[in-house]
Amino acid sequence: MRPALPTTPRGRALLAVAVIVVLGLLYLLVSLYIVNTALVAERNEIEERPEDFGLRYEEVEFPPRDWPELTLRGWWMPAEDAKGTVIRVHGLDGTRDSSLGLSKALVDGGYSVLVFDLRGHGESDIAQMGAGIHEQDDLRGAIDYVLTHRGAEPGRILVYGDSFGGAIALMAVIDEPAVIGLFSDSSFTSVSDLMIQEIADRTRAARWSATLLRPGILFVARVAKGLDINEVRPVDSAAFYDYALGLVHCSTDERVPLSHLAQIRAQVQEPPHMTIYEGCEHSQGWEDFTDHYEAYLLNYFDERLGL
Repeated sequence: MRPALPTTPRGRALLAVAVIVVLGLLYLLVSLYIVNTALVAERNEIEERPEDFGLRYEEVEFPPRDWPELTLRGWWMPAEDAKGTVIRVHGLDGTRDSSLGLSKALVDGGYSVLVFDLRGHGESDIAQMGAGIHEQDDLRGAIDYVLTHRGAEPGRILVYGDSFGGAIALMAVIDEPAVIGLFSDSSFTSVSDLMIQEIADRTRAARWSATLLRPGILFVARVAKGLDINEVRPVDSAAFYDYALGLVHCSTDERVPLSHLAQIRAQVQEPPHMTIYEGCEHSQGWEDFTDHYEAYLLNYFDERLGL
């Protein structure tokens, strides 16, 4: 026999409140699950090493700035009579071995190079990702490392990042006077602009459910993780640079559409060194246009050093 539903106005009101509370709790629990899942990097193994490209290198370790409990791991690849130091920041779920051929081009071009695994990636310590917030301290820790342990000269440090790494770089080095140049490949404008697509890609959530859960995800990320995702806006950071940025993007990028580049370009103070590569997918400019890309990157860095 089915239990009888409340028949009095007060009973029906209490039932409605109970249903709303249960649905609200379920909504928040699902949002928490999505946040926890999305903030875990896919830990891919390192498949190539600098010696595969004829590069001299050292294994290095250093902490993110203000995170002494974490250890980041990377490679230091020195150039003979280096004219500057380049710090490379990989993309989401990437590792330090991505684009080692590009690192070789930089070393051959006279730049010492530091590549490292962001927190939770590669061989760096396991840690929850920070949606681009905490990772800024990873890059700042790398800047501290080359200054204090590798003799890098302030004003002769350059940063190169692609995709997630390019976005991190745009946000992280605004107030880093030791950095003289920044080259960002395929950066997005803000996490919130890509949120629905990325959640659907990184979790089992369908796009419609990710859209429905968006307010809950933002709330849970802020309250439970201390991450205000709405503040992750590289497009706003671009406006604070008083020197020309290097910006590249692929015309047929579906993950981070070309419109993101246009919005970043609209914010900068100085006309950027900017190239759009035709017909390539997300962050594939170097792979598809290797010779031009390497020459363009080296030319930008040389110009920033006044060479």
